[in-house]
Amino acid sequence: MTKRFLSSIAVLGWLSLVISETSGAPALDELFDERSRSVLVVEFFVETEVDRRPMTVNGIVINSEGVVQLPASAVPNWVPVDKLKEFKVYLLGESDSHDATYLGSDRRHGWHYVQTAEGLHDQLKPVTDYPLANLKKGQPLWGIGVAMKDMDYTPYFMRAEVSTIQKLPETVGFATSEITSPGSLLFTNDGALAGWGSSALNMERYLTIEGRRYQAYLRKPDQTTTFYVASELVKSLGSIPESPDTNDMTWLGVVGLQTIDDEVAELMGLGDQAAISISQILKGSPAAKAGLVERDMVVSVDGVPLKRYTPRRVVVADFEQQIAGKAIGETMRLGISRGGDAMEIEVVLEQSPKPVRQAERNYFEKMGITVREFVVYDNVSMKLDLELDEVPGVIVSFVKPNSNAHTGGSQNGDLIKEIDGTPIENFSQAVSILERLESDDSKNDFVMLVARGADTSVLRIALD
Repeated sequence: MTKRFLSSIAVLGWLSLVISETSGAPALDELFDERSRSVLVVEFFVETEVDRRPMTVNGIVINSEGVVQLPASAVPNWVPVDKLKEFKVYLLGESDSHDATYLGSDRRHGWHYVQTAEGLHDQLKPVTDYPLANLKKGQPLWGIGVAMKDMDYTPYFMRAEVSTIQKLPETVGFATSEITSPGSLLFTNDGALAGWGSSALNMERYLTIEGRRYQAYLRKPDQTTTFYVASELVKSLGSIPESPDTNDMTWLGVVGLQTIDDEVAELMGLGDQAAISISQILKGSPAAKAGLVERDMVVSVDGVPLKRYTPRRVVVADFEQQIAGKAIGETMRLGISRGGDAMEIEVVLEQSPKPVRQAERNYFEKMGITVREFVVYDNVSMKLDLELDEVPGVIVSFVKPNSNAHTGGSQNGDLIKEIDGTPIENFSQAVSILERLESDDSKNDFVMLVARGADTSVLRIALD
């Protein structure tokens, strides 16, 4: 820790020298101090069956009410909202924390939102107060890096140039070197808002050890070269959900979307038209009700051809965002190519089925196992092709190390189909059976029939 502390001091000292030697240093220094008030560090805990895992992420202030926007990666999408505990925020460079409240995530981008306490608002600066930059390749930028907690999250100066800008489908910028911390901000020399730092990219490297060459992927977790371009980002700010655990996602019900590559599109008579192939239609889904079938190719949405992107796989991400941008009950007109024939199919989008984070679950301490209800996600991931209301069992979502369940061979993701010979028809039934077994002092063990991939196994779980 001491070595890291001294190293951080050295870095910050060098970067301070860079600021002092830059032309127009006083003005830039003032801009840096003011804009650092637009970045906060958010801390919280993810509560599991056996511990509490600390999480730390940078966020940006998006309005005068002190709402902070966090990246989609800030909160694992499988974690139930009631397992997110003790949200606190830190002003950069300060050691005292302030209470905050989790507001939820938006349906289109997955960004998360946190509400700061009212008494903190006058110390914050919303990003909407800044002019927006019009970025060009080679343009100089500076960013706000955020040091570690043992450095009181001190902000430090970073500098690079714009390398390129691409639609992926968000407008994303790439800098010539690390320009900011993930979740922090970057600006032009005159203080115009340039972007919001995204997750760091892996850097491909080769290591040679004892004459053997190994491929490795490295990245700096606290610095990034990529960012969401501000001029497009601000159009999507503040899609705050009505409640932290709402499920307002729209749903089409297709699986295995793949972009048609240029050669195949040419052979199928699509020319340079972007297209997406559908591998599977879920039973009972909006897509199935509308008449979509497997191997249909989507070429347009609401009369507008799908956009071509580089790389081509981004076409799928753009299509999925268009679905997410629709309201529940809204109609989406899909231009379809089927066997060389063109047609248009109208799909009425429905509310997405219950996500994993909302699934009911129960932890059995004596056994050391958590089971949760089966959801549509499991139908897709296990490739079961079931009806929407069909329940083949319950899912093992946690196994405590060295517990009876662990010793008996249980693994995360197991599908429990039978317990002591009784087929599982729903989550409540499974919980009732396991509670009875756990409280029965006359039983030493019980058996579970579980499916794991293509295999089915019988596990014996001790109860002592």
